[in-house]
Formats: sequence, structure tokens, C-alpha cells
Amino acid sequence: MDMPTRVDGYFRAFVSSIQGPCMNVRTEAARAVWFAAGVLCVPLLAGCVAPGVDETVLPARIDYACANNRVLPVARGSDGRLAAVLADGKQIMLSRAGSAAQEKYSDGRYSLYLDGERAMLEDNGKVLFGPCVSPVPLPSAPRARY
Repeated sequence: MDMPTRVDGYFRAFVSSIQGPCMNVRTEAARAVWFAAGVLCVPLLAGCVAPGVDETVLPARIDYACANNRVLPVARGSDGRLAAVLADGKQIMLSRAGSAAQEKYSDGRYSLYLDGERAMLEDNGKVLFGPCVSPVPLPSAPRARY
């Protein structure tokens, strides 16, 4: 028997002598703990994936009723990238922008916020039209969020 084989044999004998019956108990206990943790975690994680949150379906064209008996006409493009508003007789074209609101459109000066049945138009941070609400109830549909 050459040296590596002899050392390997001694190592295996040493490991089996210290493992004994206790090592199997530890292994089984560890398996039971991991199984229990898995059984408990699966329902918790399943609760994280909700069927979806209802989101208002915004129409392509709507006239929002605003404070002071003002009307804010809004037209959205079919792909949702553009919106046009008519403010004080002036047509303003806006592009989609990131926001916490359901939809935001901006050109750097004007910003249009659409969130459910509510809307607001700003000019350099100053509210021009708002608060505005839809004159009719808007439908909603589930939207999956991850």
C-alpha cells in the first residue's frame, strides 16, 4: 500500500470513528429542521405573489372635471407614449415619463399626472388644472405586479 492510500484509509477510519451513531442523528435532525423550514416558508412565499392589483383602465379620450368648474381635455395615444391636453386654448403635446402615478406625461415644462380617475396638470411645478376627476366611473382590471 503506498502512502496516499494508507493516509486515505486512516482518514476514513478516523472519520467513521468520530461519526458513529451520533452523526446519523445529527444528519436526520438537520434534515427534519430543513424540511420544517421549507414547509413553513412555502405558504409565506406564496402570499407574496398576489393575483394582482386592480388598476384603472384609462380611455383614449376623456374630459376631466376640475376645480373652479374648469375642464381638462386629455387625449392619449393608442400605445400610451404620447398625450395631448388642451389648456387655456393651447394644445400641448407630452411624452410618457416615469412616475409613481399610474401615468405621467411631460415635456420638461408641463407635466400631466393621471392616476385612476384623478388628473392634474402642472406648468413648471405650478398646478394649472387640479384637482381633476373623471365625470364618469372608469373601469378597472387586474394588473399583475411582481
